[in-house]
Amino acid sequence: MTIIAVTVIAVILHATGNHALTRYDVGGRCDDAENCRKHLCCARMTKDEGNKCRARNDTVGQRCSTIRFPIGSKHMAFIGGCPCKKVLKCKMDYAAGYGTCQRSRPL
Repeated sequence: MTIIAVTVIAVILHATGNHALTRYDVGGRCDDAENCRKHLCCARMTKDEGNKCRARNDTVGQRCSTIRFPIGSKHMAFIGGCPCKKVLKCKMDYAAGYGTCQRSRPL
């Protein structure tokens, strides 16, 4: 019964937009982007490393990823790096497991 009550409370807080959830800065442990400050993402570089809050990439050529971890999940946690900031696009090399940030449109 206790587990159900805790689950219901968590769902209500999430659904109502209650942002009382602790958000961590760069290097903080996370399960999802919800655990990180708004400008950060939740990512791990390898399968063996734990998730950490990281800065979204804003430099052309910088490592990035669009692959969610665990693979196929709906969690906003990534493996191989963070997605790029909105002005850039992550060009994935799926064989390598990560990509590089590229300009969305050529200059």
